This record gives sequence, structure tokens and C-alpha cells, in this order.
Amino acid sequence: MWRPVPDDVREALDQPLPIKGQPLEHVVADFKTNVLPYVTGNIHPRFFGRVHGAGLADGIISEMLAAAMNSNCGGRNHGAIYVENTVIDWCKELFSFPPDASGLLVSGTSMANLIGLAVARNARADGDIRKRGLKNYPRRLVADASAEAHESVARAMEVLGLGSESLHKISVLQDFTTDVAALREAIAEDRRAGLEPLCVVGCAGTVNTGAIDPLDELASICAAEKIWFHVDGAFGALAFMSDSLRPLFKGAERADSLAFDFHKWAQVQYDAGCILVRRGDLHRLSALPRCVEYLLPAPRLVRAKILRPPAPPYK
Repeated sequence: MWRPVPDDVREALDQPLPIKGQPLEHVVADFKTNVLPYVTGNIHPRFFGRVHGAGLADGIISEMLAAAMNSNCGGRNHGAIYVENTVIDWCKELFSFPPDASGLLVSGTSMANLIGLAVARNARADGDIRKRGLKNYPRRLVADASAEAHESVARAMEVLGLGSESLHKISVLQDFTTDVAALREAIAEDRRAGLEPLCVVGCAGTVNTGAIDPLDELASICAAEKIWFHVDGAFGALAFMSDSLRPLFKGAERADSLAFDFHKWAQVQYDAGCILVRRGDLHRLSALPRCVEYLLPAPRLVRAKILRPPAPPYK
């Protein structure tokens, strides 16, 4: 079921730094012999041990066109940026996010989770954390997530300087969904201990079992407690497109930030993920100054919003 790369092929690919260039036909021949036969290792139809999108035949054309354009979508005024804006608008409509929400196309939900938690962190204290860091913040920030949550959530906490120990893993029920009662108690206990709950992460399909957390209940808890609600929808959020499955994900549309992948259910070529942020002003408040003006086609309006941002409710 799994086709590993043979030892002799790995040795052939472990080449020293080339001093001189090689003819293109030699490079292509090397690719055909040592790379192409070992695509992913798990494409056998009876392999059920790992999630992996198949990609699409016309996606090959898309990749070729994108490579030919070679656009720098980090800024300036390229046509590809407007394509991204349109795709983000489609996603906002799909998940019933407001028109003034924002979003980005990213490499996958691991990066999308990082961005969602970064916006949650930076929204504290009117954005002061972004400027002054966590050192002068009066309380330790903590987050809560299901014990079944993807490891990228803990890694995001590490990258953001919060520490993986600040991610409290909430016990799950027999169906592997978050124990809501345990979550309520964890939030209360954190407050009693002088900690500040930053975020609750809900799973719209876990990695191990596909369990879907009670997202609507989690959204209500976060609204009442004034905590950021982030949904990791890598493995299931795009089922929102199905009329019959959408009720399972009720509450995802209430998330403050929503992360999901195109390269799973949508079968888009790797890597392709997305992050949506309900309040676009908070997303822009978290962006780097020189990059932020490129997040929307109207940079003057964006700059004006940065200079006079509304007071975030997440304090």
C-alpha cells in the first residue's frame, strides 16, 4: 500500500554541489528516473492511512500558467492579486462571513492557524502587543483546544511566543468532540488563576477521526466570555458546500477566524489553504506596515483604518 523511495534512488539524489550546469535533457532524464516514479508513496486506492488530496488534471495547466506569470503577489498591482481577492470574496460568501471580513490564500491550514492566532494575540490591548511584545502584558495568555486538535495549533503558540504549555488541551467525549463542560471549567479556572483566556480553537473535522466539535456552542461560549473563536477546518470545513452536511458545521460562520484547505476536499494541487478573519480591521492591524496597504485594492482607505482603528472588543 505504501511505495517507499528505494535506497539506491535516495543515494542517486544525494548529489554534491554542481560546479557546472547540466543540459536540460539530462535533468529531465534524472527527474523521470529518480523522482517521478515516487510521487507521494500513498496513492494506492486501498491506502486509507493518510489524508492526501489527489489534485486535478486541469490543475496542471493552472500551475503552468501561474509559473509562467511568475507574479509577486506580496504587493504592487498584479492581476493575480485581484484573482486572490475574488477567491477570498467567494469564500466569505460560502461561509457567511461579512463583506468587510478579510482573508489570505496561504500554503495550508498550518499557516492559516498561525495567522488566525496571531490576529487574536495582536488584537489584545488595542494592538499594543504587536508593538511592545508580550513582556509588558500584565497577564499570561492561554488558549484552549480539543485534545484531538492538530499539532499545528501548539506549534503556532510556540511561534507566537506564547508557548505550547499555554495551550490547554480539553478532554473529549466518546465521539472525540470537545467536552463543553470541561471547556467551561477550564476557562473559569484560568481566570481564577489570574490567566487570560485568549482563544478557543474548534475543530471542524479532526485529523484522527474526523470528529466535528459543537461549533455553535463553542461560539456562544466565546461570545459570552469575550474570547476569540478560531475554527480549524482543514479536514472538514469545505463540506459547508453540501446542503446535507452543512448543519454539522453550524457555528463555523460565527468564527472570528476560520482556517481551511483547498487541497483536500476541493482536490486543488498542493499547497493551497485559506484564512478568513471576520474583522478585517483587526487583520490589517496585525499586518506589517509596508505589506498592509496591499491587502486591499484601496491602500489609502486601508492606511486610514490603521491610523484610526476601532477599539477591539477582545480585552
